[in-house]
Amino acid sequence: MLIKRILLVMLISISIISCNSEVKKTENDKETGFVAQIDSSMTLAQVAKANNIGEPYLRTELGIRRNVGNSYTVAQMAKRFKFSIDDLRKIIEDRKNKQSAARSKNATAKEKK
Repeated sequence: MLIKRILLVMLISISIISCNSEVKKTENDKETGFVAQIDSSMTLAQVAKANNIGEPYLRTELGIRRNVGNSYTVAQMAKRFKFSIDDLRKIIEDRKNKQSAARSKNATAKEKK
């Protein structure tokens, strides 16, 4: 009878502790954000459309003038304007992740009202 009570108390204690435990994120547990869709054979306009982001914003961030032709591929522009495809990917993903965070923050604020 005593052993049953001890086991019951241990079981209850374990379940209380496990319910109150919080999983903490570490550096290795980063959330997956937006993943840019880019191919070096795409034009900047195609990249902008595929990722639902403004082409003028991309041009500004990459230092590309408006009057540069739209027929150049991203690979050609990267070579001419000295940026990498990874630079473009980072610009798009940072922008989209910031937008997503802002939407989440606004949604949370509306829920609290």
